Amino acid sequence: MRRHPDDATVTEALRRLDPAAGTSLTERELQRADAVFARIVATPSDEPVPLEPVRPRRRRWLLAPVALVGAAGVAIPGLLLGGGNAYGSWTPTPEPLTVDAAAQAAATCRAALGAPGREGRVAVAERRGDWTYVLLVSQATEAICLLPNDSVGDASRPDNFFGSYSPSDAAGPPTLAPDRIVEKTSAEGSTDDGWFNWLEGHVGSDVTGVTVHTSSGLEIQASVAGDRFAAWWPGIAQSSRHPEGETWSYAVHLADGSTRRTSCGQSAQQC
Repeated sequence: MRRHPDDATVTEALRRLDPAAGTSLTERELQRADAVFARIVATPSDEPVPLEPVRPRRRRWLLAPVALVGAAGVAIPGLLLGGGNAYGSWTPTPEPLTVDAAAQAAATCRAALGAPGREGRVAVAERRGDWTYVLLVSQATEAICLLPNDSVGDASRPDNFFGSYSPSDAAGPPTLAPDRIVEKTSAEGSTDDGWFNWLEGHVGSDVTGVTVHTSSGLEIQASVAGDRFAAWWPGIAQSSRHPEGETWSYAVHLADGSTRRTSCGQSAQQC
């Protein structure tokens, strides 16, 4: 299962500083703590949040109307912290988009991000239930959008979407062994239907499919197109009951019919 060393270090440090570390909270106290957490992350900020240049890794983009600017990229949530139906139409198997539908999704994504002039080819374009996901890549940037199907093709900015873009690796795509993958980015975001997890990366030349196995018991077929893969699924918001979020591992399916299991313990390294 996938965990990051930084997460464990921070968690342990906080536990040592907690004056009530041995105290068990009541149900009412847990509810109050979750309500305070939700209120804090929903509070608007007038200034962008600066980020130190770091390697891409799993991260939670907290839901306030600010842009996160830096090497880790920019996240633009749509409607936030809503009660929605938690992506009730979502399916673990994606439906690939046609060329025309993918082009429409890409145009809508660029408009939603406020960057209609940015170039970028469609690397992955899929539909899961009522939602469309698109990954755009160019030499300078990479962008993703999660959009309601009925907003695709609409010239106006969607009211309910999640989008992000980040700089591409200056060195270009990674060189992979034929049977390996690289998880380039994994993160958590939100639309008004709730939290979701998303990830994307590169695959070696012998990789024909990727299945994501989550700690919550889901088996998700990632979209694999060319040398890229991507997937998303309904997530669980961090709270006092779920302090560490989800973890996952991969089943990598190869051209010779074999499958191997792996966990990408650190982003940007082949596994």
